[in-house]
Amino acid sequence: MEEKQRQPVSIEIIGLSQRELNTLFILKTLMEGTNYPKALYKELTERFNGKRHSYAYFCKVAKELAESGHLLLEKEGSFNVYNITKKGESLYQWYQLNFKERLYEVKMVIDRFVYDLTRSGNNPPVEHELPDEHRNYFAKLVSVMDLVRYVTLKAAMNQGHIHMAGIEEILMQRYGWVTSSGYHYKLARDMEKNGLLVGKWEGVTRTKRLLRITEEGKHHYKQIADSAAERVQAVQHYLISVLKFL
Repeated sequence: MEEKQRQPVSIEIIGLSQRELNTLFILKTLMEGTNYPKALYKELTERFNGKRHSYAYFCKVAKELAESGHLLLEKEGSFNVYNITKKGESLYQWYQLNFKERLYEVKMVIDRFVYDLTRSGNNPPVEHELPDEHRNYFAKLVSVMDLVRYVTLKAAMNQGHIHMAGIEEILMQRYGWVTSSGYHYKLARDMEKNGLLVGKWEGVTRTKRLLRITEEGKHHYKQIADSAAERVQAVQHYLISVLKFL
């Protein structure tokens, strides 16, 4: 099974354009008090130091927010300062309503995978599964194939024999997320085809296929785990950064 080329992790993949990031940052910061354009820009570059930010573009966004009535541009001595307006506060609340819950729910699943893969960070208990309306968004952020292969190979090494229904249970109970059964079984067939697993049917009814890891699977396990860890850690970084503004 081939997976689409993953889009590099950036602020855009989280669902915010550069304009929206600037807007959200400006609104959130000004909710805490008046500020100068250069001071706002400096704080943005410090918070998101993994990305280049254009000062001219940042000022353009701030100017447009002032022109649309979301900010108030005033003079303080010889300096320009920005204040947020009631209209700006309403726009910030719109961002909270439309982004915060989704990012928070997805981050809890990401946190569990990061903890399992790296033994670092938080491991929030699973109180409910990831809501259906957020599943496509989660799948866009991560490599679903790497995560399921990682969990499958790890379980096979620890338990000896596994079946894919058991992998679904692990995904749900440990991470609060699961893909479709059809995806699991197709991935398992591909893992057998690629020599990572070997399987046999259990009983005469041939309804359950028992799988065990091969030497090839053990050889590739670390590579798959490292790839999954790199991706979820990068996603976690951006989720944490954006959630600070919501």
